[in-house]
Amino acid sequence: MAKNTVVVAALLLLCGACGGKKESNEPRMNDGTLGGPHQDAPDQSGRMVTPEKMEEITRLLNRKGNIISKCLSKAVDNQELPKNSRGKITLDITISPSGKADAVKIIKASLDSPSLHECVVSHVKEIQFPEIPTTYPTSHTYAFEAM
Repeated sequence: MAKNTVVVAALLLLCGACGGKKESNEPRMNDGTLGGPHQDAPDQSGRMVTPEKMEEITRLLNRKGNIISKCLSKAVDNQELPKNSRGKITLDITISPSGKADAVKIIKASLDSPSLHECVVSHVKEIQFPEIPTTYPTSHTYAFEAM
């Protein structure tokens, strides 16, 4: 019995040490939850690139893959790369609100060929992306394999 009393006393002491519920200074909705859609927060939804636009941009970059893969064939034909070449090129792309690729830079390349690099960059710059509310920086990787 003394053991049970000690356990109960320890639990009461532990609960008392944690304190009680403290009053919050954050605004509450009528149902008691924090925040909510009715708060006066600046609407930035028009300044963000939507997930649908991001997916469309990715689809357009992927769709250009077949044409861009021909850049490797040209580099092999120019004898800049061996016939069994394979590798990847990662691009850093900045898309303007008008849908143009303002800046396209190679940030990583496992294939060293100036004509391949120029070809890839020029094809990406030709893509007409959707109009977006703000500048959108992104990156994309193209994989290459000569046959």
